[in-house]
Amino acid sequence: MKCEVEEIDACNRKLKIEIPLGDYQSQLKAYYQKLGREVKVPGFRPGKVPASIMEKRFGPEVKQEVLTQMVSDSISQGIQDNKLRAMGDPSIVEINAEEGTDISVTANVEVLPPIEIKDYKDLEVNLKIPKITDEDVDKMIEAYRQQKAQSVQVTDRASQKDDLIKIDFDCLVDGKPIEEGSAKDYIIQIGASNLVEGFDEQVTGMQLDEERSFQLTMPKDHPNPAIGGKEVEFKVMLKGIQIKELPEVNDEFAQTADPKKVYNNLEEMKQGIRDDLLAYERTQAKKSVCKELEEKLGEANPINIPEKLVKEQIAFMVNKETQAPTGQPVDSSAAGARTADTITPEEEKKHREGAIKILQQELVIGQLSDDFNTEVSEEDLNREMTSFAQIMGSNVKKLKKEWSESGALLRLHSRMRREKTLDQLIDQVKVTEEMVDRSELEVNN
Repeated sequence: MKCEVEEIDACNRKLKIEIPLGDYQSQLKAYYQKLGREVKVPGFRPGKVPASIMEKRFGPEVKQEVLTQMVSDSISQGIQDNKLRAMGDPSIVEINAEEGTDISVTANVEVLPPIEIKDYKDLEVNLKIPKITDEDVDKMIEAYRQQKAQSVQVTDRASQKDDLIKIDFDCLVDGKPIEEGSAKDYIIQIGASNLVEGFDEQVTGMQLDEERSFQLTMPKDHPNPAIGGKEVEFKVMLKGIQIKELPEVNDEFAQTADPKKVYNNLEEMKQGIRDDLLAYERTQAKKSVCKELEEKLGEANPINIPEKLVKEQIAFMVNKETQAPTGQPVDSSAAGARTADTITPEEEKKHREGAIKILQQELVIGQLSDDFNTEVSEEDLNREMTSFAQIMGSNVKKLKKEWSESGALLRLHSRMRREKTLDQLIDQVKVTEEMVDRSELEVNN
């Protein structure tokens, strides 16, 4: 087989293929032999039917099937031998298969052109890292204090804001108890945001073993429809008061505050917290600057994008707009999901520029992933899938199967590979760090 490749434009190639007559005849003979073992012809044993009779009875169908298969195989071989990255199925332009001559085939194929990355090490990005303040350190210390807090019973005063109180209560509407409207030994914190408006004011100032009755109007969207929007009478009895007793911040506290680290004294703990917070903020700054790095890579390495990819990306963007923003990959197999063939001219006009920009970046980073030999392990993928399964209340194995069938798993894998590549890349470009006030970052965002 001979194959010549003609470049039509950056994304299209014409394949001119010649299939030797001898190869075609050999395939034809082999097909007749196989068919002779399978079909029954009166007067002949299986496998003993003369070729002339086989050709007379089945010739046109056999010749068409053998020719079709050889053409398909030859085009695939031509694409593979010439290392073309084909986008979709080739379109056959012409087949010349006159009796007794070599077969010639002409086909067009859309391809992804070779991508050569320019020297990315000259790219520059600026990391804006928020300054770690004494207040930031104090907030972390306070979090440690809350973790080490101990509950202490209070018996010598009335209830007050922030107390944890144990109560028995009953709810009545029009003087009648309501279903699931009572509880024993119920613990609440006075002033907590999850309480019905006005409840904490009514139970503030109660003494142990005191009983109180009061009425409150329930919100219309209350989870219990029996009382939503209604006047409810509460009968409450206070059975216990507790407060959180926080440890004193000193050297002894510093030695046990963080179970993962050992500090000798308070100053050492403060410095350790400051260093950890700075390392965290630096990591976050790297993640946030990755978008800037993607854009610079795309601008520095313009690529001709095959039209098929552009249309598919537009369809993906349309689906992303219409599907619920749950955070998981877009499901292109979902009911009503759009395809490249069903997008409207209006949708194409709206998303085309953005689609090309995204593909420019993805293809460049994809090439870098190949250059870096970046891989996403099965362990990495399973860890990500476990997080999604927990969010969606699903089974990991089931979710993985569904996403594999819909193509969402492949997109997730691509996203993770891209992120790992950017992590590698950011260590190879020119990075400057700028310490800024957190308020400045919040304004810019």
